[in-house]
Amino acid sequence: MGAHPPPESESHILYLSAADVDAARPSGSAFLATVAEVFRLRAAGQTELPPKLAVHPTEDGFLHAMPASLPALGAVGMKWIAAYADNGARGLPAIGGLIVLNAPRTGRVLAVMDAAWITVARTAATSMLSARHLARPRAASLGILGCGAQARAHIGIFGIRYPLERVHVYDRHPERATALAEESFGSTPLDIRAVATPREVVEGMDLVVTGGSITPVSRRTIEPGWLAPGAFASILDYDSSWSRGALEQLDLLCTDDTEQLELTRSRGRLAELPPTQADLADLVSGRHPGRTSDEQRTAACNLGVGLTDVAVAAVVLERAWELKVGTWLPR
Repeated sequence: MGAHPPPESESHILYLSAADVDAARPSGSAFLATVAEVFRLRAAGQTELPPKLAVHPTEDGFLHAMPASLPALGAVGMKWIAAYADNGARGLPAIGGLIVLNAPRTGRVLAVMDAAWITVARTAATSMLSARHLARPRAASLGILGCGAQARAHIGIFGIRYPLERVHVYDRHPERATALAEESFGSTPLDIRAVATPREVVEGMDLVVTGGSITPVSRRTIEPGWLAPGAFASILDYDSSWSRGALEQLDLLCTDDTEQLELTRSRGRLAELPPTQADLADLVSGRHPGRTSDEQRTAACNLGVGLTDVAVAAVVLERAWELKVGTWLPR
């Protein structure tokens, strides 16, 4: 981190609530630049990213500990995040947790902050970074399966870069899709339509995002032939929504971090997923060319890495110092 901690940090820890994080979040361009820099540093071997540590207290939920270090950015810390697929029925958010940031030289805790916005935003930014290398530049249609926070974040960020003419959204709970279709995104109106079947968010669309629940029981909704030649898919829900046949039709499959994906596979997950050809560090560094023809079916199965959480949290913390937001807690 570039800015020096304020004097209060010697005797206190800064706590940033969800509202504080929202007040201190960086601009869209700065956010995307930070995420791109993370994977450039990853490609250069200048990061430390241990595998996620997971516990599974219930069938519908899990928690991940995600430590990461980026010396070049002066950022080190860990995210502790919970994902409970059935929390909607309980009137609770499906995802929630905290990020802890430490001083790299001494290890002292600098801040603890709510992780919800950073988790959602860095996921969408990672999808966008993948799309830069894997999607056609003039993609004009977007289909989204699952109408939660990730759907909103992806519509917002893809709508900035791509000339979207139509957006189809689907959810197992139709009222969620209808509510999403009625929302506004940015200054340019988007033609967002709630559709009745998963097929309508995949077939004929240039960009596809699947953000359903990650559960032990996979739904395998998407069938072979639905994803069009030339389309790009961002797979956020592991392989839960995709049949093996649909995945086998991909011409190019990438991920955010190969080591993490293979470890997850060794733990019995991602059984339907074919081998990946590259990760984001390969794409950002040019070690892999990404899409090489307009007809390729491409996809990114990004599992999320603590590097992006910690790097973005460090930017949020610096802005919080500057804006004087947050609550100082005694050590």
